Amino acid sequence: MKRPYALDFAITSFCQARCRSCPRTDSDTGEMESWMIPRHQPYATFKKNTLSLKDKNIHFVKFCGQTGDPMMHPDITDFVDHAFTFANTVMINTNGGLRNTNWYKTVGEKYGEDLTITFAIDGIDADTNWKYREGVNFNKAWDNMVAYAASNGQAEWDFLIFEWNYHQIPEAARLAKSLGVPIEFKLNTQRHGLLDPSKLAMVEEMIFQNTI
Repeated sequence: MKRPYALDFAITSFCQARCRSCPRTDSDTGEMESWMIPRHQPYATFKKNTLSLKDKNIHFVKFCGQTGDPMMHPDITDFVDHAFTFANTVMINTNGGLRNTNWYKTVGEKYGEDLTITFAIDGIDADTNWKYREGVNFNKAWDNMVAYAASNGQAEWDFLIFEWNYHQIPEAARLAKSLGVPIEFKLNTQRHGLLDPSKLAMVEEMIFQNTI
């Protein structure tokens, strides 16, 4: 029996966020790096290059990317639809502040748990989330995640831990449980907003106590 494959596609280098640890962002100014050339992969190219994958036992396809948010691509719906022609499961990673609740509701009702969308939201309020996800509309991201979860889509919440948001772990866990959305707390290991090392053991215990 052939082992299943997993594929990760970066389909755009556009993003509305200015996360200071992202390679596309100048960590000092928050502006886009001068070497960045924002562009979208043409859907026709993606379709042509993946036509041969229908018989390749693809376990899942992920749309994530290093320098862009897949939800910025104007043809993201077409990418998802086509990915399901050669994979049983599709995953998307996003900051959540793109598209609208109707889009998430529609794809959630269409694909249900076969489409996993992971929302990177690093706080339970706009001010906290903005400290890293600068440029992201928190209220829109939150509403999109709630709408997707309510549509029977498989929503997941990634909460990146910084010095300024670790105290929100218990409330974030409570909110996630009330929404029926799995949450994963991840320690930030980049240069921006690092946790004070003296608090590491305490925070790890908080994560353990609030993992659902």
